[in-house]
Amino acid sequence: MKLNLHYVILIFYFFAFQFSEAQQENKKCLCELLEQSEANDKKVIELATEIEESFHNLSQEGFQKHFDSQSFMESILSGTGADTNDSFTRGFIEGVGDTSKKLGLKILNEINNGAYYNLVNYHYDVPEKAYYFSFRLYSEETGINYHDYKVCSDGENINVNDIYIYLSGEHISETIKRIFKISLSEKDNDSIDPEDSTINGVFQVLNARKLAESGKPKEAFEKLNKIKGPLVEEKYFLLIKILFAASVNDEIYEDTIAEFAKLYPEDPTLYIKLIDYYILKENYKLVQENLDKLIFETEDDFLNLIKAHIYLIQEDYVNAEKYFNYIKENYPEIFDAYIGEMVSLTYQEKFKKAIEIAQVLVDEGYDKQELMKFFEEKEPDGTNQLEALITSDEYKKWEKKS
Repeated sequence: MKLNLHYVILIFYFFAFQFSEAQQENKKCLCELLEQSEANDKKVIELATEIEESFHNLSQEGFQKHFDSQSFMESILSGTGADTNDSFTRGFIEGVGDTSKKLGLKILNEINNGAYYNLVNYHYDVPEKAYYFSFRLYSEETGINYHDYKVCSDGENINVNDIYIYLSGEHISETIKRIFKISLSEKDNDSIDPEDSTINGVFQVLNARKLAESGKPKEAFEKLNKIKGPLVEEKYFLLIKILFAASVNDEIYEDTIAEFAKLYPEDPTLYIKLIDYYILKENYKLVQENLDKLIFETEDDFLNLIKAHIYLIQEDYVNAEKYFNYIKENYPEIFDAYIGEMVSLTYQEKFKKAIEIAQVLVDEGYDKQELMKFFEEKEPDGTNQLEALITSDEYKKWEKKS
């Protein structure tokens, strides 16, 4: 048995959107920002809770009900000067799929695959004069991401009309709008080679994604490297490139992160990327520094789970025990926190306390025999972080108890 220590693996989602010209012409968007007040605080909390409960019940209903697709599409089109009667504009927007269904399905798929999707907090952004509430998406396989939902009101109900994706460093609407504007500028420019156009680049990205999903990350990365034009410096493109590079080799991954850092040195998403980067470089001091920045930025104490793992890597078992215990007490559903604390205690030869945690898991409904198999399982290299525990007298006594 060995803990998964490579936690901050980058996630990036492709979001698809649908736009109806008839709705755009016949229905005026009335989804406006809310003023800050105690009454609106309560409404925002109720909305966020409804969406969370819906997802936890494995349903998209709460999300779809409250996502204002029309207002979202207006955000994309505003300021572009686009003619909605133009075939290029319609072709770019139409037929891609409903936003709420696509995004809601993505989130549900993550939850069904073992991810946690939890409400973290809400806040009122004074400069933007807008309410937001934040969700954390977390799994051992894919790491951590945050979704900040932007709140608006149609006069009767409050909804959301955009989402700030932490790993992309911007709202979904901003990503789509920028690509759309680049494409518009290229549309009537005969000097641009069609092979270098943004539209062609987007199709190549989608083809690369298919390669990655079929287990060919190297081929996917190579396809991205062949893309030319303004798309190659777009934030979302570089994030996808980083994602694929992580599955090729560490050197390419490091080079790709460095490429992103050069173009976006002040981007807040760098905290997550640099955490992963410094884990690879084994510079744990800088890992902890960037973790502290991320905790300050997100106000999310769940990130102490990563701090615990880093202390474990550093063989600082006292601090590892402390932080795993914090997560265990505050997030009792996180199985990894129990195991992490047991490992930390084992390295300190505190076998009695480790056994007490094992018994807590049994008392909470875990099958004892299955737990023992997990505790005693060896890695392919023959190691087991709980080896000293499972050979101890305390463990043997606990093993014999019914």
